[in-house]
Amino acid sequence: MEVVLAWLGRQALVIYIVCLLVAVAYVFAAGAARRRRDIAQFSLEREVYQQRIVRAWLMVALALALGGLVFLVRTFVLPPLPTPQTAPPTARVGLFTPTPQVAPLLSEAQATPVLTSTGVVTSTTVVTPVIVSAPTAAVTATPTPSPTPVPQDSLQPDCPSPDSQITSPVAGSNVSGIVEVRGTARTEAFSYYKFEVKFPGSNTPNFISQYVTPVENGDLGPWDISDPTRYPSGGPYQFQLVVVDIYGNTTTCTIPVNIVSAEN
Repeated sequence: MEVVLAWLGRQALVIYIVCLLVAVAYVFAAGAARRRRDIAQFSLEREVYQQRIVRAWLMVALALALGGLVFLVRTFVLPPLPTPQTAPPTARVGLFTPTPQVAPLLSEAQATPVLTSTGVVTSTTVVTPVIVSAPTAAVTATPTPSPTPVPQDSLQPDCPSPDSQITSPVAGSNVSGIVEVRGTARTEAFSYYKFEVKFPGSNTPNFISQYVTPVENGDLGPWDISDPTRYPSGGPYQFQLVVVDIYGNTTTCTIPVNIVSAEN
């Protein structure tokens, strides 16, 4: 049903013209039948022309009703398509994950317990923790875990179709602020293309923005990641370009990128 409605929305102007031409043709047919009825000499002949007049006006009414039905569906059922602009429209930001809270570090000026042979004494002037060996106690420092390296496979682009390609930014790059996306978004029976992103550790695509004009090796649109509450620093984020035709078929290009603070 969505495919039929999408086709109907794009062919609405053609349907309006056809309905108007059909209505005009049957108006002329009704006029011709009326003239012949007026000059007919026999009642049976006049009755035949009268039936033709009725059928002609019925066809006029049906043509106008069909045009009106298409207008109502196009206006109130189908969503309005965005108007193509010279500059890409402002991207609509999709879902976001909350900024992870970082526990405050212990400042150097805070009191540090010092373990001695006579007990524990709290000092307000000690800069770093000091451990004194005692015969009855032993303190072991907790080792800091090393960060887990990111697999190299997760930094490779996944763009199998030449009709859906991202040339900038490149896979594995660091991005910040407003990213100008370049590449190609086209297909047979093109309908629209859109931007989506998957947050680190998630397989759910989040909608960013949508455009209705195909692009070949040019500017696809902006990706605004300047708000750290929506896009915390880190990665990899899976940014993807999805090209859709009028039948609902899609081709996707996915690249991983790392978001860094604009101050860096």
